[in-house]
Amino acid sequence: MKELRRISRPPCCLIVSLMFFIFICLIFHQFSSYPNTQSLAVSKPMLLSSQHDLERETLLQALRKASMSDRTVILTVVNETWAKPASILDLFLESFRIGEGTKRLLNHLLIVAEDSRAFRYCKSKHPHCFQLENLTKKLSKTPPRTQGNLMFSPSRLILLTQVIGLGYNVAFTNADVMWLRNPLSSLVPRAELSVACELYPIDAKTFGIKGEGGFFHLRADARTYEFINTCNLNRVLYHDPQHQSLCKILDTEKYIDAIGVDVSYFKEDNFCRLCLPCDLNLVYTVQTNCCDNIDSKIHDLKLVLDDWRNFLQLSATASNVSSKRPPLSWRAPERCIA
Repeated sequence: MKELRRISRPPCCLIVSLMFFIFICLIFHQFSSYPNTQSLAVSKPMLLSSQHDLERETLLQALRKASMSDRTVILTVVNETWAKPASILDLFLESFRIGEGTKRLLNHLLIVAEDSRAFRYCKSKHPHCFQLENLTKKLSKTPPRTQGNLMFSPSRLILLTQVIGLGYNVAFTNADVMWLRNPLSSLVPRAELSVACELYPIDAKTFGIKGEGGFFHLRADARTYEFINTCNLNRVLYHDPQHQSLCKILDTEKYIDAIGVDVSYFKEDNFCRLCLPCDLNLVYTVQTNCCDNIDSKIHDLKLVLDDWRNFLQLSATASNVSSKRPPLSWRAPERCIA
């Protein structure tokens, strides 16, 4: 009969040492599975670059679908406050549908959404929509419940730089501008920048520039690209509203003369402001730059569109008797204050 030998337990210090060794091995394996600091520094910019390239490609596809034969695209920018049921965007699209010679222009209108809600609503109303993402979305400081009338806000400047850089001419319009006739028909062929501003005389030879007409046309070439890039640089250097207003830039900044951009100003009789008298026989667009309250804007813009419909009916009746259309303006403003 074999003698059963008693197995003695190892000393406690040996067990502790073994557990410590296993712990060190696990820690080493865990850290060795991570990329080093240099790899992290390279991979993050590569990710951002790929996201930027994807957004650029998406924008290029949207521009191709919406552009005219001469590579002109109509652009507007909206946020969730301006793009929802019974909103300014609905009135904006309606103005194209009932304007003279403007319905076909909807095929060339690209609506740029500053947030996902505005993008979803745009997709439900219009075939050409694009959502700002990445850098442009982060740079936009406009609160979600408001939208300014400054034509060169940070996100818009970056968008314009991309579009002009891709070789597309831009007809930029605020969404609170009603298109009653085609403003592109009044472009001066030689002009690289055509803009609606309010001009006032200083003396017999010079004039000042103020206001924002809510519409401009920018032809894509080397000079306009340099102009937009310079405006982008000044946006970084100066954060005041003066450097986000196209009309104020044209009035005060001298670099546009140095660059040599050929600027043309639209006639104010054709590019009207809601709170000023206007002859519907002459008007191309109507801008509500005298009104900040969204509900007041919507109320008075509805009046403008209703009065425009009445004007068209009266014009059709008058054409049977006389070739001259009756002079007529709109009832607005009722809630907006000049």
